[in-house]
Amino acid sequence: MKLGRRATDTILIVLTLGVAWLAKSFYSEATFDDLFWLLAPTAGLVEGFTGAGFELEAHQAYLSRELLFEIVPSCAGMNFLIAAFCSLAIGLVHTRRTLPGKLAFVIVSAVGAYLVTLLANAVRIVIAVRLHHAGISFGPLTPDRLHRIEGIAVYVLFLCATFWLAAIITGARHEPVRS
Repeated sequence: MKLGRRATDTILIVLTLGVAWLAKSFYSEATFDDLFWLLAPTAGLVEGFTGAGFELEAHQAYLSRELLFEIVPSCAGMNFLIAAFCSLAIGLVHTRRTLPGKLAFVIVSAVGAYLVTLLANAVRIVIAVRLHHAGISFGPLTPDRLHRIEGIAVYVLFLCATFWLAAIITGARHEPVRS
């Protein structure tokens, strides 16, 4: 039995959403050690960007005594990783014609989302360090709220840029839906 392109796309979209749900379930109970695969490379990139060292505090965090800043599990970027993976896989799977091409694209989307997550996280943390040291606040915009807003802004910019670049690379064309 041969499936049509729309049916194949639908199956892969459901599969992608299932992987996203599993990742979110994993993250809801993940410890520092569970997220090491995200936190360690992120800390390495932040070290490279800032020149400040981050020490591993076993099972807890990466700590920079110099910057008075720590990278903890909530800094892992897992939610961004899930969003990036879903946007790439769901938004662009239609650009591949064959089932093997579509499956490969979903896998490449996962790898690409991981790499973009590391970069976005590192940039977000570097900016957060700068904000932390500046001690900036504006009335109701406390340093904690500014940190949250900054994180959202960085993630949205990276998500949009990633999708835009991927759409160009895949040659995606969004045509109007016809009934």
